[in-house]
Amino acid sequence: MRRGSILLLLSSASIATASSTPRGVSPEDAKLYAPSAEKTFICFTNPHVTIPYESVNDDYCDCPDGSDEPGTSACSHLPHKSLAIRGFYCKNEKHTPAFLPLGRVNDGVCDYEVCCDGSDEWAGVGGVKCENRCREIGKAARKMAVERERLRNEGVRKKKELLDRAKTMRIELEDNVKTTRIKIEALEEKVKWLEVQLKETEENERLKIVKQPKEGSKLGVLVSLARERMQELGSSLEKVRGDRDFARSRLGKAEGILKALKEGYNPNFNDEGVKAAVRAWEEYLAQEGEHSENRAEERDLDSLLGEDEIDWEGFTEADTHGFGAYLPGGIGTWVHDKLADFRQMLVENGLLAAKSDDGMPESRALVSARQALQAGKTEESDTKSHLETLLSDLTYPYGQDDVFRSLKGECISSQFGEYTYEYCFLGTAYQKSLKDSSSVSLGEYARIEVDKSVNDASVRGIFGSGWEEAHDEGLSGLSLIHENGQQCWNGPKRSVKVDLYCSAVDELRSVREEEKCVYRFEVGAAAVCGRGEHGRGEGVDENVRDEL
Repeated sequence: MRRGSILLLLSSASIATASSTPRGVSPEDAKLYAPSAEKTFICFTNPHVTIPYESVNDDYCDCPDGSDEPGTSACSHLPHKSLAIRGFYCKNEKHTPAFLPLGRVNDGVCDYEVCCDGSDEWAGVGGVKCENRCREIGKAARKMAVERERLRNEGVRKKKELLDRAKTMRIELEDNVKTTRIKIEALEEKVKWLEVQLKETEENERLKIVKQPKEGSKLGVLVSLARERMQELGSSLEKVRGDRDFARSRLGKAEGILKALKEGYNPNFNDEGVKAAVRAWEEYLAQEGEHSENRAEERDLDSLLGEDEIDWEGFTEADTHGFGAYLPGGIGTWVHDKLADFRQMLVENGLLAAKSDDGMPESRALVSARQALQAGKTEESDTKSHLETLLSDLTYPYGQDDVFRSLKGECISSQFGEYTYEYCFLGTAYQKSLKDSSSVSLGEYARIEVDKSVNDASVRGIFGSGWEEAHDEGLSGLSLIHENGQQCWNGPKRSVKVDLYCSAVDELRSVREEEKCVYRFEVGAAAVCGRGEHGRGEGVDENVRDEL
């Protein structure tokens, strides 16, 4: 506003006496504007600059710090850091006093969200007249403040529940760590014992073959194994022959029944079932012929199942010919093949080791000892890995008093524009398209940051963009940083800074992309409820000047 026009408006509202307080000055600052005996005013931070007292609020910026114009916008052009005053003071009776940035004084707009009494438009620029609405606004604000306080108290109660759960979870985790360490000690002793057992088993196996002519050979073990297998094969062969004889007996009876049916049935009797049975019997006889006993086969079986002719003890003496040379007659190849097949079956089913380092088979006791030792070492290794996981969880950044521990993994989501945004506490943030259901990772949880400069909710109210917005719950100053999201095309990896505010219910209030692929979420959580925590401001005066 031009100086000439504003002076006309000031004619009836200018300072009448030296004892009156200039417009826009708060009661606590009134003493700073008391005129000197010489009727002069000294600039606050520039005491070398002195002006006539009537130049205060004359709509002309005389002081380099703007202290001479608390009630006009004349000094609003000064840099923020140069200002020595907090702004235009709005008394706001029936409501809360506040300060308005100088640039919004007499701008033709009623700033009810700050000056509900309309005092900021005292000059009536453009014919604007702002009525006093402090009564209704104050009433609504007090009602909202009560509700907000109720919600904060509910948030504090829920935060206590979070802390109690986190404490219980930590105690359980610490107990688990102690138990796991004890288990590791026991497993270490077990592994040592199993190593001793393996050495003893290896020594026992060596003692079993002391008669071997060749140092370190395990032929005795193989012979013992072959003898056991031969006995098992003999028993199996005897059972097979018994099953065969039983089957032959039943087959003979069935053939007798069919033969009697064929010989005794009446061909004139029109029974299709009987005729079909007779035809089938005739076809069977034509194809198979009547059964005759194979005497040669029986002699071979008798020979195999007869007295064991193998000199097993002789295998412990010097041997230059090989195992097969001691088998009687022509059954050497048959026994060798059967043993090979049987051993392969045991290997395939995990009942026998394939080969030892020197190519010889190992005994069942030795294999069991090796397997037990390997299982013990595996269990020990897995338990140590589990302990590392537990210890890592104990030092994980869950916030003060582990307040986020019980929230980890819980997810919330909200729709903004053409996307649904999902946020998982201490996990991953996602952007999901409503068009094609594609999902993009915006980042994994990395750390917690505390910003002590974040303003209190009451400060947001002064400089909010609207009266309703001014009553949103203010940020706590605590943020969860998420990094290393999906790579942006021709840009950085996506990341999110999640600013938290007190809320009895977990919610995602706003999402914005501050720069390419760098996002900012505002998330409500009970974990940050409670006054004065996480760097929140405690009052208005400390923060107003930073906003001006």
